[in-house]
Amino acid sequence: MKKGVLEGKNVLITTPTASGKTLVALMCAAKAILEGKKVVYLTPLRALASEKYDEFASIVNLTKPDGTKPTLSISTGDYDKRSDYLKDRDLLVLTNEKFDSMLRLDPGWIERIGLIVFDEIHLLNEGDRGPVVEMLVSRFLSSPVKAQIIALSATVSNHRDVASWLKAETVYNRWRPVKLIEGAYCSGRIVFSDGRTLETARSSYGPAIDCASLMLKDGGQVLIFAENRRNSISLAEKATQVASGLLTREEGERLRLVYGEIVASDELTEVGRRLANCVLKGSAFHHAGLPPSYRRIIERAFREGLIKILCATPTLAAGVNLPARTVIINSLSRYNSEWGQSEDISVLEYKQFCGRAGRPKYDSVGYAITVLRFDDIDSFFEHYVNGTPEPLYSKLIDNEILRNHLLATVVSFPAISEKELYTFFSNTFLGYQRRPQFVSSKVKLNLAYLKVNGLVEEEGGRYVATEFGKSISYLYISTSTGIHYRTVLEYYRSHKIGSELDEDLVLLAAVLSDDFEPKFPLRKTDFKVYDEMVAGRSSLSSIIGDLFTPSQFDDVGRSYLAIKAWIDEKSENEIYERFSIEPGDLYRQVESIEWLTHAFSRTSSLFGVRALQRAAEALEERIRYGVKSELLELTQLEGVGRVRARLLYSRGLRTLDDLRNARESDIARIPKLGPIVAKKIKEQVQKPSRLLHNT
Repeated sequence: MKKGVLEGKNVLITTPTASGKTLVALMCAAKAILEGKKVVYLTPLRALASEKYDEFASIVNLTKPDGTKPTLSISTGDYDKRSDYLKDRDLLVLTNEKFDSMLRLDPGWIERIGLIVFDEIHLLNEGDRGPVVEMLVSRFLSSPVKAQIIALSATVSNHRDVASWLKAETVYNRWRPVKLIEGAYCSGRIVFSDGRTLETARSSYGPAIDCASLMLKDGGQVLIFAENRRNSISLAEKATQVASGLLTREEGERLRLVYGEIVASDELTEVGRRLANCVLKGSAFHHAGLPPSYRRIIERAFREGLIKILCATPTLAAGVNLPARTVIINSLSRYNSEWGQSEDISVLEYKQFCGRAGRPKYDSVGYAITVLRFDDIDSFFEHYVNGTPEPLYSKLIDNEILRNHLLATVVSFPAISEKELYTFFSNTFLGYQRRPQFVSSKVKLNLAYLKVNGLVEEEGGRYVATEFGKSISYLYISTSTGIHYRTVLEYYRSHKIGSELDEDLVLLAAVLSDDFEPKFPLRKTDFKVYDEMVAGRSSLSSIIGDLFTPSQFDDVGRSYLAIKAWIDEKSENEIYERFSIEPGDLYRQVESIEWLTHAFSRTSSLFGVRALQRAAEALEERIRYGVKSELLELTQLEGVGRVRARLLYSRGLRTLDDLRNARESDIARIPKLGPIVAKKIKEQVQKPSRLLHNT
């Protein structure tokens, strides 16, 4: 408060987890709303946005000067849709990408905001998310209407640099509401930073489980960070031997209910079964390969204290807030796929892990124990425990990233001059850290790229985006993906391609774009599936050979085959068994390809290629629901997914008219539907068809 945060000054708050950063933001938000200002709270992840939305819900209990109650909304998707309905809200909780897309569509948004909060500001250091945060901050720094900026993080070592760039006061404090004691395990003993040493049992389950067993003797829960998904599952299964003996009868009964939630899934996979079996015995694993519904179930059960040992991949440390009395880091090594070798984790990542140790309100002390594979405890304490996190650096230095944001800037500020662009980018973190000549040369180089590729035009020394450039920016795709789509459309126009291949061409274009993720390469075992797919379809082989190099397709070929299987109504389990793509990864692929197919549809419309536009529109719906075309009329009903739609279709209920004419009791007797779903279906089919799309 002494730094003037309640007086509207910009403030960077870098203090440990659970030290009250969000409370400060909440107080400032309440004050701003009572003063008639709008507030935006930004987070890097959807899960975090949901958490913060719940934390800020108490805002609605205030009374504004006009006697009305404040309004609160959350929004995290649909990047190319205007969000005018949010303009009347007093407080918005958004992801960084959602807000960035809103500003591209309507730059005037920035003038309506009195307070902007950037959570997890240390993500400036990440290659994918960092530049989005940096550009958002730069927009506010460059705006003539000055909103208050509050930036939050637990780990910013060069906080003076960041604060100077933000034109902010700094609150830097290492005080922690729950005392943290760090330690290292080696050869059967744990050495703690306070000088204590504990001997552990040495079982066949490994050091991490041995440490967990010892630390759980005094109660609490343990969070084990594993280096990869396979190890998280293996450790969780081993942990059942420890956790099962700690459960009370009541906890066991409640865990059986959690088990039931998991196995009740319409498409239970082998991974789901293994998870459910762990849960029964008080342990669990958590990684991005799990379906979102499973992850939410596990997070809830852990918060309720039912799961005693949770084994997670590092993504959890940057995601939802799940503290435990004891954190165990199973290894300091991570495999770097880009370099093809293992490397030590950063001090920043280590500190993020430790931040999960100790539960406010429940623990007076939290423990972070690292399993060492070498007998050099002194070096570990010197580098990690007593070390300083790596400084943050701008990632806008990458040309591909810079040109995407350069285009967005030209779109947002039509008729901007080259000098004005230099001035704008001098306000970025890149501009703060680099010499002006370096920044101006980078801008000049990438502006030339945008001109050559027809994304911007120069008129009298000022730059405007072409319709193509605007479309790329509004669709929130990269310039490389937009140019790639144009190349595919030009190929289609110059070649005689049968309409039966339109869908394949759209799907190939989307999967082989730079924006598609996660990518899974072909394995030797996948070539048989690929050969079966192209058998008798020489034109499809020709398209792949003409548009893409063999290595390009091989790098994403398994993803392509998996999406084809998904829209052919293969189950998640079948896709996992055939392609080794876990449900969580499949969901991310579906979400990514659905958006990219939508973008291809819009790009096809822009260039007047109606046949591919129609193919992309139909494919987008099939991807969303994972169905063949014949089920699309049924899947528009709320509560009717791919499984129920197929069951209805197989019983002769193939259209909305069929459902209107069917008796509710007959629908209810179909497996996996029942009376509640049947009633909901009948209510919906009585509505005009135009309203069904909005349910």
